[in-house]
Amino acid sequence: MLSRLFILFTLISASLCAQNSSTKEDRVLEGEGVFLSGMKEFIAENYAQAAVYFEKVTQGYEPTAGVYHMLAKAKLGQKDLNAASLAARKSMELEKDNSFYQTFYAEILTAQQDYDAAIDLYKKIIKASPMAINNYLLLADIYVSLEDYKQAIKLYDQVEKNIGNDEEISRRKQMLYLRQDNVEDAIKEGNKLMESQPLELEYVLKQAQIMMSNQKHDKAELLLKSFLKQDGDIGEAHVMLAEIYRVKGDLAASTRELMLAFENDNLDSNIKLQVLGSYIKLVEEKPLTEQVDKAIDLTRAMIKSQPEQAASYVYLADLLMKKGDLEGARDNYLKSTDYDKSVFEVWLALVELDTKLGEVEALVKHAGSAAEYFPNQAFFWYHLGYGNVLKGDHQEAVYALEEARFLAFENRVLLKHILSLLGDSYMHTNQFVEAEKAYDEVLKIDPDYEAVLNNASYFLAARKRNLDKALSMVQHLTTLNNRNLEYADTHAWVLFQRGEFTQARAVIEAALKNGEEPNGTFLEHYGDILFKLGDKELALKQWQKAKLLGENSKLIDRKIEEQQFIEYTP
Repeated sequence: MLSRLFILFTLISASLCAQNSSTKEDRVLEGEGVFLSGMKEFIAENYAQAAVYFEKVTQGYEPTAGVYHMLAKAKLGQKDLNAASLAARKSMELEKDNSFYQTFYAEILTAQQDYDAAIDLYKKIIKASPMAINNYLLLADIYVSLEDYKQAIKLYDQVEKNIGNDEEISRRKQMLYLRQDNVEDAIKEGNKLMESQPLELEYVLKQAQIMMSNQKHDKAELLLKSFLKQDGDIGEAHVMLAEIYRVKGDLAASTRELMLAFENDNLDSNIKLQVLGSYIKLVEEKPLTEQVDKAIDLTRAMIKSQPEQAASYVYLADLLMKKGDLEGARDNYLKSTDYDKSVFEVWLALVELDTKLGEVEALVKHAGSAAEYFPNQAFFWYHLGYGNVLKGDHQEAVYALEEARFLAFENRVLLKHILSLLGDSYMHTNQFVEAEKAYDEVLKIDPDYEAVLNNASYFLAARKRNLDKALSMVQHLTTLNNRNLEYADTHAWVLFQRGEFTQARAVIEAALKNGEEPNGTFLEHYGDILFKLGDKELALKQWQKAKLLGENSKLIDRKIEEQQFIEYTP
């Protein structure tokens, strides 16, 4: 770089001298000094100061084309394209036949996106210097930018006439043919590349990929088979053949090629993962037990050779899910997070499997981790709250469910489930006003949501609060489902708290006739109703049955021992 600038400076300096008489020697030396100062600043990349010196030369002396050229370069250094263009044009005008200045100006015109002017100038340059190949390429780049691919290809054809076949030119032409959906000519260029480098694997695989992408599977198959005859140890070729056979529906041949690819020690581990993915796709299309077992064996072999590949554990988990091994699937999804915690679907699967398996501690742990990595996903906060509800830790549930509620404001389906659990948790933490509000919000979303109609009316009855509202909700509930013992129990309990004992007895005894086995809470309430109606002996029998079944209040022992109803205070 420095040597080129020195030569340029020498030429410019000599030119300055030639344009001045000996009587103006001091003036010439002064101009050279100014230019030299500009060159020093330019080399130091102080382009603004360099431009000041070069402009001074153009204004006070008799500058050459080289001075304007350096001014243009300094302006480019300042990213001032317009000023650079003016200076470059001046240098070109001073030396009209200088192709170097012409090309430099054409490049600036291209940067300014003045494509018409740049195209005209490049055509002029090419006409004057037809063997300067780079100018053809620069002009072709402009046509590509304008998406005039035919003109670009014509220029590449001209280059090939001048220098013969060239790999880079063929690559460029092939790309442009593909952009035009001209598959046949793209394949012809690919053939030229393969002929020029018959042992180059990249060209063969690229050609086969083009054929496959354009539904020319038979041609791609012949090409790959021909190449494999020369060298059968090409795992990528077997992978591509497997895909061809899969598309054709020949699953046996596809499986064979995938096995050959997978057993190839030279095949990159990432490509082997793709092989596993392709094989699993085959299994999904035809999930025979033998195929699933083979896929599991392959995946475990992959894990053994590459134990830090997160995707392998995910593949294995997916396959174990197909076998119904939920615990094994859950464990492998979890193992994958040791190496990659960023896959949303993995955490989703973990949380869902914990829920299905009923493993509450694991659910709380994994939902908590998922919420940490994906803090904007209401689904994970909801399951963290759900897990804590199952644990009986309602205060922790409230924290998680409130976050879920905030995030799920646009997802009304999820929101009603969040609010339902939130209402229950508020009730268990004695936040009664908030609980009622949560239940009311649910019923605005879904007036027929049975779980909330039941829980809201039951909790109101338990607190003897707004019993008319409780009765309205539970009556609506029983019109939706009149054969559910739990709902009948809630209905009877609301009536009981309203002092309507006869009606409560009718509801609860009608429910018993449905044949469903009652739980301890149901029988305890039945005993309470009977006691209020004066049938103390039968009431005692119901309390005793309730104690044997469990699921009753903490007052059951006192009721039996004292043989009387004891008011429960929440």
